[in-house]
Amino acid sequence: MKLAFCFNIKNTDPSKNLTAQKEADFDSPFIINSIAEALVSGSHEVTKIEADNQAYFSFYKNKKNLDLVFNIAECFRGEPREAQIPNILEMLNIPFTHSGSLTHSISLDKTLTKIVLSYYGILTPKYRLIKNINQLSDKDLNYPLIVKPNSEGSSIGIFNENLVYSRLNLLERVKWLQHQFKQSVLIEEFIDGREFTVSVLGNNPPKVLPIVEQNFEIFSENMPRFASYETKWFFEDNLPDATKAYHCPAPLTKNLQKKIEVISLKVFSILNCKDVIRIDYRMDKNENIFLLEVNTLPGLNPKLNEVSYLPIAARTTGFSFEGLVNTILNEAVVRYGLLPKKKVYHVLKNYWPQKYLTLQ
Repeated sequence: MKLAFCFNIKNTDPSKNLTAQKEADFDSPFIINSIAEALVSGSHEVTKIEADNQAYFSFYKNKKNLDLVFNIAECFRGEPREAQIPNILEMLNIPFTHSGSLTHSISLDKTLTKIVLSYYGILTPKYRLIKNINQLSDKDLNYPLIVKPNSEGSSIGIFNENLVYSRLNLLERVKWLQHQFKQSVLIEEFIDGREFTVSVLGNNPPKVLPIVEQNFEIFSENMPRFASYETKWFFEDNLPDATKAYHCPAPLTKNLQKKIEVISLKVFSILNCKDVIRIDYRMDKNENIFLLEVNTLPGLNPKLNEVSYLPIAARTTGFSFEGLVNTILNEAVVRYGLLPKKKVYHVLKNYWPQKYLTLQ
């Protein structure tokens, strides 16, 4: 097949400098080349298109020569920026991987995600959306609270000091985040307990990959127990052994594992997700599962010595990196009816480990 591969390339290293953080969602040249090579390994012809201000014209010019776009583009500006490339492709009627523009728009807005999923009975931490600092209210919220930019991914803007224990600290962090990010700020109750991330792969039916748990046991005493920007980009990436950062599969009872899997499949369906997503949860002492956010463009880092949760879950299932990438691709191929399902799955059986076939 003739594919376009759409991405944003990262030109800066991780930093607390806010200018550098704008690229935290993007992918390194190594990751981009690894994904392109994985697509080529599936006997596809691949054209790279960066998601810059020329992307529309590139797609328009190549429209007749493209069967499908493998899209991991985060884009630069606007709160629903992850929806920008899907919007273009929908307008041009070009098939693409991952979810549609509406799903991306909802999931990148943490508050909107809460509103939609709460309607269907999915638990999320109690929260307040702050648009104007003069309307700041912590009424009916129990401290400690965690403060987040409402429309960012990759833990951007979620620093260790964002865990606050008083109204004074809360006011300081909300002011700072609104000034720096020029967007609404989400404050929510901090759920003290375990943290999980869950990858869902496929469409008909979607399957839950092995659950990953953040390993707080290796944190120093002064580190807050959540996936802050510092944890994700400095602590985990500098571990001598990256596998110490997590447990996969997470040590769970069968009932608790099933509970998380059922919630994850329900979220996938409610938000009309496609091909692959990743969901973050916290669990309290009573084993209540609280959804934090939904990532509709989960990272695809093939490096074994770095922490990238979707590839970790896939490797635990038995996938090679090439197998994971080509499964995401071919789930979209089947979804659009570009090739007969039997023919596609005949190819995919070479990528699918036996354990994946037995997942519910």
